Amino acid sequence: MKRRGPLWVLALLAVMAGCAPRAPRKPAGVAPEAFWVGDRQGGVFVVIGPKDRDGWRIRISDDRTGAARAEGLFNLRGIARAEIAPEDIASYDGTALHLADGAILVPKRNP
Repeated sequence: MKRRGPLWVLALLAVMAGCAPRAPRKPAGVAPEAFWVGDRQGGVFVVIGPKDRDGWRIRISDDRTGAARAEGLFNLRGIARAEIAPEDIASYDGTALHLADGAILVPKRNP
Protein backbone atom coordinates (compact mmCIF):
# COMPACT_ATOMS: atom_id res chain seq x y z
CA MET A 1 0.00 0.00 0.00
CA LYS A 2 1.35 3.41 -0.99
CA ARG A 3 1.43 6.34 1.35
CA ARG A 4 -0.37 9.30 -0.23
CA GLY A 5 -0.79 11.47 2.86
CA PRO A 6 1.71 14.22 1.99
CA LEU A 7 0.42 14.54 -1.58
CA TRP A 8 -3.17 14.94 -0.42
CA VAL A 9 -2.13 17.56 2.09
CA LEU A 10 -0.27 19.54 -0.59
CA ALA A 11 -3.22 19.28 -2.97
CA LEU A 12 -5.62 20.48 -0.26
CA LEU A 13 -3.39 23.43 0.59
CA ALA A 14 -3.15 24.40 -3.09
CA VAL A 15 -6.95 24.33 -3.45
CA MET A 16 -7.42 26.37 -0.27
CA ALA A 17 -4.91 28.98 -1.43
CA GLY A 18 -6.78 29.36 -4.71
CA CYS A 19 -10.07 29.92 -2.87
CA ALA A 20 -8.95 32.96 -0.88
CA PRO A 21 -10.76 36.16 -1.88
CA ARG A 22 -8.65 38.62 -3.83
CA ALA A 23 -8.79 42.37 -3.60
CA PRO A 24 -10.50 43.98 -6.58
CA ARG A 25 -8.82 46.76 -8.53
CA LYS A 26 -9.01 50.11 -6.83
CA PRO A 27 -11.60 52.40 -8.40
CA ALA A 28 -10.66 55.94 -9.35
CA GLY A 29 -10.44 58.20 -6.34
CA VAL A 30 -9.29 55.50 -3.88
CA ALA A 31 -5.95 56.43 -2.31
CA PRO A 32 -2.91 54.37 -3.36
CA GLU A 33 -2.22 53.46 0.30
CA ALA A 34 -5.74 52.04 0.77
CA PHE A 35 -5.98 48.34 1.54
CA TRP A 36 -8.91 46.01 0.92
CA VAL A 37 -10.96 44.39 3.69
CA GLY A 38 -13.56 41.90 2.55
CA ASP A 39 -14.67 38.46 1.48
CA ARG A 40 -16.25 36.84 -1.57
CA GLN A 41 -19.40 38.92 -1.18
CA GLY A 42 -17.64 42.26 -1.24
CA GLY A 43 -15.65 44.61 0.86
CA VAL A 44 -14.24 48.08 1.28
CA PHE A 45 -10.97 49.92 0.83
CA VAL A 46 -9.60 51.42 4.04
CA VAL A 47 -7.06 54.14 4.76
CA ILE A 48 -5.97 54.50 8.38
CA GLY A 49 -4.21 57.72 9.23
CA PRO A 50 -1.97 58.27 12.23
CA LYS A 51 -3.41 58.22 15.73
CA ASP A 52 -3.87 61.50 17.52
CA ARG A 53 -5.44 62.36 20.86
CA ASP A 54 -8.95 62.20 19.38
CA GLY A 55 -8.59 58.81 17.66
CA TRP A 56 -7.66 57.60 14.19
CA ARG A 57 -8.61 59.45 11.02
CA ILE A 58 -10.06 56.77 8.74
CA ARG A 59 -11.56 56.75 5.26
CA ILE A 60 -13.61 53.75 4.12
CA SER A 61 -14.45 53.54 0.41
CA ASP A 62 -16.78 51.27 -1.55
CA ASP A 63 -14.78 48.61 -3.38
CA ARG A 64 -16.81 48.95 -6.59
CA THR A 65 -17.41 52.68 -6.97
CA GLY A 66 -14.75 54.25 -4.76
CA ALA A 67 -17.41 56.39 -3.06
CA ALA A 68 -16.80 57.24 0.59
CA ARG A 69 -18.83 55.05 2.96
CA ALA A 70 -17.36 56.60 6.09
CA GLU A 71 -14.75 59.23 6.83
CA GLY A 72 -13.59 60.90 9.99
CA LEU A 73 -12.33 60.10 13.45
CA PHE A 74 -12.75 56.59 14.83
CA ASN A 75 -12.26 55.53 18.45
CA LEU A 76 -10.89 52.20 19.57
CA ARG A 77 -12.99 50.02 21.85
CA GLY A 78 -11.01 47.16 23.28
CA ILE A 79 -7.32 46.46 23.74
CA ALA A 80 -5.31 49.71 23.72
CA ARG A 81 -2.70 50.10 20.99
CA ALA A 82 -0.45 52.78 19.60
CA GLU A 83 -0.88 51.81 15.95
CA ILE A 84 -3.03 49.69 13.68
CA ALA A 85 -1.64 47.74 10.72
CA PRO A 86 -3.68 46.57 7.72
CA GLU A 87 -3.37 42.95 8.83
CA ASP A 88 -5.04 43.88 12.14
CA ILE A 89 -8.36 44.66 10.39
CA ALA A 90 -10.60 41.59 10.09
CA SER A 91 -13.88 43.02 8.75
CA TYR A 92 -16.18 45.99 8.27
CA ASP A 93 -19.85 45.71 9.28
CA GLY A 94 -21.13 48.88 7.64
CA THR A 95 -20.44 50.98 10.73
CA ALA A 96 -17.34 49.75 12.55
CA LEU A 97 -14.04 48.10 11.67
CA HIS A 98 -13.47 44.86 13.58
CA LEU A 99 -9.91 43.96 14.50
CA ALA A 100 -8.57 40.42 14.66
CA ASP A 101 -8.00 40.67 18.43
CA GLY A 102 -11.66 41.54 19.12
CA ALA A 103 -11.23 45.30 19.39
CA ILE A 104 -13.48 47.59 17.33
CA LEU A 105 -12.89 50.96 15.67
CA VAL A 106 -16.13 52.94 15.83
CA PRO A 107 -16.95 56.37 14.39
CA LYS A 108 -16.50 59.14 16.94
CA ARG A 109 -19.74 60.88 17.75
CA ASN A 110 -19.73 64.63 17.91
CA PRO A 111 -21.27 66.06 21.08
